[in-house]
Amino acid sequence: MKRIFGLLLLVLASNIAYAQKTWYDPQQAEYDVMQNQAFVDQIKGYSRLPESAKSVVRDAVWNLSRHSAGVAIFFRTDSPDIEIKYSTTSRSYAMPHMPSTGVSGVDLYRVDNHGEWCYLAGGYSFGDQVSYKYNDLPKASADQEFEYRLYLPLYNGVKSLQIGVNEGCEFEFVPTSTKKPIVLYGTSIAQGGCCSRPAMAWGTVVHRELDYPLVNLGFSGNGHMEPEVLDYIAQIDAALYILDCLPNVANRTLDDLYQLLTSAVKQIRQKSQAPILLVDHVGFSDEKTDRVNREKVKTANAANLKAYGALRKQGDKRVYYLSQKELGLDMNSTVDGIHLTDWGMVQQGEAVADKVCKILHLRTR
Repeated sequence: MKRIFGLLLLVLASNIAYAQKTWYDPQQAEYDVMQNQAFVDQIKGYSRLPESAKSVVRDAVWNLSRHSAGVAIFFRTDSPDIEIKYSTTSRSYAMPHMPSTGVSGVDLYRVDNHGEWCYLAGGYSFGDQVSYKYNDLPKASADQEFEYRLYLPLYNGVKSLQIGVNEGCEFEFVPTSTKKPIVLYGTSIAQGGCCSRPAMAWGTVVHRELDYPLVNLGFSGNGHMEPEVLDYIAQIDAALYILDCLPNVANRTLDDLYQLLTSAVKQIRQKSQAPILLVDHVGFSDEKTDRVNREKVKTANAANLKAYGALRKQGDKRVYYLSQKELGLDMNSTVDGIHLTDWGMVQQGEAVADKVCKILHLRTR
């Protein structure tokens, strides 16, 4: 009897604690709080291109820009319990080759004032709303301060989101970073296909490794280096631009790819002199057994190297190159021969982070 009574009290206490949450909406903050998002002053919400792009870019690009890939919210709280609840633009939470936690889930990390990162594995549910709960979090020690970093879905849009903490606990959003960001323009691989959770996308791996803002403009199947999209990319006052579009255009000839790459760089140069990193085609994990794929990658990367050499020879010394060999992926790096596993994402993210450190003269990782 005492045991049953004790269990009833525990359930009651749990329900009371849930009811006593205080909820915070990033869209209602008194200042800008979106991290890793360009056009902050033009976007209301969690998407990646401003409303003006709707009538300019292709519909496919516009629709993909509604996905929140790479976008993050940072906050501080002393609450031992945190809940994230949100609704998405699509109820298709998963894909055949990518789980719901990656397509539509969130990721939460905690960083202390000594720079130590800690991953939080919350309990989650996907229904009419998505909910992640993190309970009984350890308190900070006397010399610690915590900042929480919430990364949003990769292949879904966020309609509304709230962060709940225990009533009476402190809470504040971290203002949007004022640093010039790294801007990544790429394909489905850049958008995050097909990692298991949002912070494992290779662009976010770079962001986390360097603790540096990174805007993810990966558009699944649509990284075509089109002038209309490049115009928006060039509008971003970036510390560095990364062009990683070759997997989406690898069916073209070497000459066509060379012209496409050099034109893309020159278009960005009309508005910015920031460094530009040309990334090779990451390759297929079945290249040794698939001649067609092997030739596609060989041609694409030959064009990339040719464009890099020509641009440098023409006097653009702020163009850089990352080779397929430096990326270092292997047969265990993909889900389906091309889209990356978490392991592949870490491989590419670390290779890019190493190159970015050298280009921007950042600390050695």
